[in-house]
Amino acid sequence: MGYVKNGLGIAVMAAVILLGAASADTAWAGPPTDALKQTIDEVIKILEDPGLKKLDKKKDRRVRLEEVVGHRFNYAEMAKRTLGKEWAKRSPEEQKEFVASFQTLLVNTYIGRIENYSGEKVQYLKETTDGDYAEVKTQIDTGKSIVPIDYKMHNNSGEWRVYDVVVEGTGLVQNYREQFRRIINKESFEALAQQLREKAKGIDAP
Repeated sequence: MGYVKNGLGIAVMAAVILLGAASADTAWAGPPTDALKQTIDEVIKILEDPGLKKLDKKKDRRVRLEEVVGHRFNYAEMAKRTLGKEWAKRSPEEQKEFVASFQTLLVNTYIGRIENYSGEKVQYLKETTDGDYAEVKTQIDTGKSIVPIDYKMHNNSGEWRVYDVVVEGTGLVQNYREQFRRIINKESFEALAQQLREKAKGIDAP
């Protein structure tokens, strides 16, 4: 029986959204890069709020982090792209449920890593745009290694939102699409949906 893994892309994306706060060296920036940096600033502000560091405020802090990151990441578009051609075969109800499970999986996977931020630095290297699409190339300096991370973004009603993250050449969407396709081909979409629901429920952000 197949199963849904976390994958390399999501493991790094988990912390990447806020890593820029420590450095913000920008070779060239435009609206997409500015949008990312704005989200990073908001995340750091939440993490550094003394009132939200209290144990009894952990839930409130997490809710606020989810809201800020959710505003920048287009979970629905990510989920759609992970299914590829299979997406069009699903009913609106199935699509809605799949997006919800996929979002829960991503959020529960990376919120804990965001809260474990320890000062890693990011450099914004290059931004390229093509109409309503853009890619922001960055690299993370962990102190021991350099990790290239690229954000693919789409201008959705005036808001630049992330629909994929590529870590060292491996895309989050591609990573999940390959896993999901194997499960669908071997079993069925229904089996994938069930596994995704179970995986999402089974991951509790620390």
